[in-house]
Amino acid sequence: MKLSSLYYNPGKIFIFFIFVLTVLQTGCEKEEKYPEVYEYKTPDQLSDGWITQSLSDAGINEKILYNMMNRILATSEHNIHSILILKDSKLFFEEYFEGEKFKLGKYTGEYGYDRDDLHTLCSATKSFASALLGIALDKGYIASVDMKVYDFFPENSDLVSLTPDKGNMTIRHLLTMTSGLQWDDESTSYYDPANDMYQLFTRSDPMRFILSKDLIKAPGTFFEYANCNTNLLGEIVHRVTKIRLDLFCDSLLFSKLGIKVYEWQKIKPEIIFTSGDLMLRPRDMAKFGQLFLNKGVWDGEQVISEEWCTLSTSKHIDPNDYSDNFDWSDGYGFQWWQKDYTSNKKVYHSYFASGWGGQRIIVIPELETVIVFTGGNYYTNEKISCYTIVEDYIIPALQD
Repeated sequence: MKLSSLYYNPGKIFIFFIFVLTVLQTGCEKEEKYPEVYEYKTPDQLSDGWITQSLSDAGINEKILYNMMNRILATSEHNIHSILILKDSKLFFEEYFEGEKFKLGKYTGEYGYDRDDLHTLCSATKSFASALLGIALDKGYIASVDMKVYDFFPENSDLVSLTPDKGNMTIRHLLTMTSGLQWDDESTSYYDPANDMYQLFTRSDPMRFILSKDLIKAPGTFFEYANCNTNLLGEIVHRVTKIRLDLFCDSLLFSKLGIKVYEWQKIKPEIIFTSGDLMLRPRDMAKFGQLFLNKGVWDGEQVISEEWCTLSTSKHIDPNDYSDNFDWSDGYGFQWWQKDYTSNKKVYHSYFASGWGGQRIIVIPELETVIVFTGGNYYTNEKISCYTIVEDYIIPALQD
């Protein structure tokens, strides 16, 4: 259609402007509309250490979070179990959803989830193991992250004689998933005897089982996300403190944060499973994130050194340099992940604990924000990615 012809035909002018409006509306809509069914409720004020406030008191854009919830509620089988959002150390958003409970790689047959239910953290547990390693360093039990791993397991020195490069493996390599040890607990079920995780729980000497695994890369040269690394870290803390890891954690971390209800899993009576399946309530997961946002301070006490909080959550390696499987992250620290979000042309850096199924503790320092997700996408793909929720809804709602 020639623009000049419009001047001589009012009907064409009307049709042209209807066309323009349609194009503009289509271009402006980022998503389809969902039924407006969500009703917000301010989180209950309890005696658990959290101060709660309403969305309006927190200065949050309510409409955006309402849109988020209406989308989630309109999505069948989204398998999100909870979402909690905190800003400036205050809890202003807390929602729970139905879900099938899960523990040690299988469903328990129970349903539920509310704020009183423990939820399995899966690999988000790794960030807690890192924190305990940091506390052991702070207390002088460990001199440096560059200490050699096999020095803590002298009874296994024969393994170094067989493979000398194993002697170069350090705590730092365990923290950054660059030990080079071969490990496979994903190609078969956890309950298959050929699975390395099955072997870990059934061998008489689980640490020797890990340390005897083949060295497929020189330590420090390759990123390979593997549960064996974190379980060695946990046992190192146990050996240097001479305190079982769950008791060490309760004494120097959980009791400080007022975390009273939790469950660690055990490999053996004295060996705690530190690569996964710590069970916590979502409000207590948020305390862990807030502790790191506060640079290790809780209720006026320096629980973990600021140095460790900064060092452990900083980027030490980019997994994307080694594999195409980590495009959802922008880096890896000491058992913490990093990710950058872009909203309204501004980039926000985050670090986060991440676990199978949709478990996340996300810290966004610039926004003074902690976000907790729990989920049940263990054997299903996410219908709505938590990263999409953060970037498309939560950050825009928090922006001034």
